[in-house]
Amino acid sequence: MIAIAQPPVATATPPPSESLTRVVSASRLNCFHSCRLKFYFRYVEQIEVTGINRRGIECGIPESIRVAAGAFPCDFLIDGEAVGNIHHVFDILEISGSGIRHIPYRDRLVKLLNLLASAQQTGIQWVATISMESAKRAFFEQLQEENAEGAVFKRIGSTYSSGRPSSGGDHLKFKFVETASVVITGINAKRSVAMGVWDHGKLVPAGNVTIPPDQPIPQEGDTAEVRYLYTLPASGSLFQPVYLGVRDDIAASECTRDQLKFRREPEEVAA
Repeated sequence: MIAIAQPPVATATPPPSESLTRVVSASRLNCFHSCRLKFYFRYVEQIEVTGINRRGIECGIPESIRVAAGAFPCDFLIDGEAVGNIHHVFDILEISGSGIRHIPYRDRLVKLLNLLASAQQTGIQWVATISMESAKRAFFEQLQEENAEGAVFKRIGSTYSSGRPSSGGDHLKFKFVETASVVITGINAKRSVAMGVWDHGKLVPAGNVTIPPDQPIPQEGDTAEVRYLYTLPASGSLFQPVYLGVRDDIAASECTRDQLKFRREPEEVAA
């Protein structure tokens, strides 16, 4: 193994009394898989590089990320989100054969930064951690203005625990959700309906949404309200839609495409 010197950035770790904000933009949360995955990434002594989803199942990873992992001098297990050819990392669970889930996040952050500073590569990148209340508030507002997907608040002294941040505890995910009025364009199987919006005089698809069991299934042509995260630019489908109910006060002609919030495309990485 090669000893890794602590980079100067490690000295910027905030005191234990402060909380941290892990900032995750919309582009970083859209994985290269057909569905969104929380992605663990294991590298062991330049022999094995494995992607593991949130269910603990091994999954494929791009060759660029695999090559980037080979640039590091030790084995590790990191947690992050894979987007295209880049793995955006925000936590580290194991390093040099030792599990570190039990140590405070402030200490895991130092080890993560030291790891990333130990190799020259572009396929694995750190997701910025913002501290101090004023800085967090300012960046939170900036994310909203940029139509980001949301942010995760993490206690600086917390240990690592698996599960969704939105489930409570020391980690809290805050999503910038939106609502939209859509036209019901079809009735699918298993309490699902098709949605559409008007775009320059044409009714275009906006994906499907499941109707909760405590609500009646709307009729084709009804106007309905849905909550969603963002709109996928390529297909025009709403991402993570949640059915809220029929809107009798809104005409179908008012359900237009220009009301939707679209996901920002990942920026091209310079070669």
